[in-house]
Amino acid sequence: MKITLSQVGFLVATALFATDSFAVDVNTGDYDALPAGTNLAMVYLQYSEANDFYQQGERNKGYLRTEMSITRIIHYTEIGGIVVDPQILLPYGTVRGASVNGQSLGSATGFGDPIIGATFWVVNQPQAGYVGRYVGITPLLTLPLGNYDRHHAINIGENRYKADLQIGWVEPLYKQFSFELLQDSVFYGHNNDAGSGDQTLTQHPTYEVQTNLRYDFNHTQKMALGYALYTGGRQHLDGDYNETKTASQQMRLEYQQLFAGHFQVSTQLIHDFNVQSGYKKDTGLNLRLLYLF
Repeated sequence: MKITLSQVGFLVATALFATDSFAVDVNTGDYDALPAGTNLAMVYLQYSEANDFYQQGERNKGYLRTEMSITRIIHYTEIGGIVVDPQILLPYGTVRGASVNGQSLGSATGFGDPIIGATFWVVNQPQAGYVGRYVGITPLLTLPLGNYDRHHAINIGENRYKADLQIGWVEPLYKQFSFELLQDSVFYGHNNDAGSGDQTLTQHPTYEVQTNLRYDFNHTQKMALGYALYTGGRQHLDGDYNETKTASQQMRLEYQQLFAGHFQVSTQLIHDFNVQSGYKKDTGLNLRLLYLF
């Protein structure tokens, strides 16, 4: 299927963040409940590069480089005997050199849409196995406050509300091995300044499953091999299906190291495969710096 010039800007504007931010991806250990009174300050530095753009599973020549940072603040408290962690995420980043089939789409720099939410641990058994057994429920709300210009093909903000219900389960397996299973359901508000700038973008819910096979060398070092599946998310512009939806898979490899009991560094490598819509990340590097106090 050939993508025309009139389609390119809209497809990229909608597909760019459909592949990057339809759910909040997790690092291994994120669903280990910490004691009430604990605080976490984190900075995520994310880099990815893509050389292919897909529409309905058909590969098109394209390029995209993203450099994102996210500041995340978490406070652990207790409500009615349940550990809860109110949190806020503030994204900022740059998209460079976006193109499809040789047609340049420009670049963008600015703040993304902030996210607020909290995890409620309905199962909190830190003595089970080596790392504990946990089940947490996390409602998250994305606010349309990021940089968005309807006249630009590329934007950092999405100009719409999003509600993400995430459920995480950590289960001990054998000795220092454990399994992490997470599921996201994301629901989208309308973007009334999409397409030509006066059209309405609607999107069906998207769903994500994330898994990690985790090994804790000790209480300061851990590694995980992860997999993620993304599906759903058919998009319509003024009621017409625009041949864009979410369908891709991703592999991850992560290593974490805790220093002096307070400072943790996490490094994660990612690679997309079987992408049906949007840019395919050939190479991705996520670095997280965490301070516990």
